[in-house]
Amino acid sequence: MARDIIDAVSQFRKPLDMSAHRVMEIAEEVMDRPWRWGEADCCTAACDVFAALTGVDAMASLRNRYSTDLGAYRHIVRAGGMLALASRLADEARLVRVDTNFRAGDLGVSLPGAAVGPDGHALAICVGTDLWAVKGLRGMSLVTKVSMVRRCPQ
Repeated sequence: MARDIIDAVSQFRKPLDMSAHRVMEIAEEVMDRPWRWGEADCCTAACDVFAALTGVDAMASLRNRYSTDLGAYRHIVRAGGMLALASRLADEARLVRVDTNFRAGDLGVSLPGAAVGPDGHALAICVGTDLWAVKGLRGMSLVTKVSMVRRCPQ
């Protein structure tokens, strides 16, 4: 399923086009899908956008490994929490940490309470300097505060 989404949004992709407009266009396409654990949830959606932009799937080790909320929570608990899981996935994908100067296409974790994911966290994709898209139960939402930002190495 994830590969289908990446292929579907590849029509928007231009090599290394990380303009805010392009990222927002892809985020809307991906995040407006109906919620489905393991395919269109608070983590897979941001990673699908990131993969469509960069060709790097930060969720690769979890693809097809859960299909329910309980399955997702098991992975999170085993990893030591949402932040630990996000960090592990980013490390596996060889993404580099970014502490300042966030830009469209960066991948981050929303702060607690800003999203519907575990403990209020969700993976988020930067769609502008201080604006991040997250997948919610009813589609895309925008947040302004994130932590643990990563991107592909230059």
